[in-house]
Amino acid sequence: MALPAGCQAALRHGDPIVVDYTPSSGNVAAGQVIILGNTGSALSLVAQSPIVNNVQGAAEVADGVYEVTNLNNAANGAKVWWDGTNNKVTSVSTNNALFGYVVANGGRGANTTCLAFHTPWY
Repeated sequence: MALPAGCQAALRHGDPIVVDYTPSSGNVAAGQVIILGNTGSALSLVAQSPIVNNVQGAAEVADGVYEVTNLNNAANGAKVWWDGTNNKVTSVSTNNALFGYVVANGGRGANTTCLAFHTPWY
């Protein structure tokens, strides 16, 4: 597996719940993870397609399985958070937003891709 160039999270399976989203601090790329709120209570969204700044678009809020980069070798079944500094999932919760759970290809080493079920509230 390999993520498309510039993509942080690529939908691989599922029928995600989608919400309206209007960026206010710049354009958002397709597959970019968006963090709403402050860490600890932040919500992670994934842009379905490119969204122009100040124009309403759509973002996936939950229920898809995404290919993402695994920052620190989280194993299958591990709860993971989105590290907005490195743009990868991590098993470290501090200062990161909950993303979901690794469901496949976990434990293959740091900075490898895995599949994560996006469920940012469990």
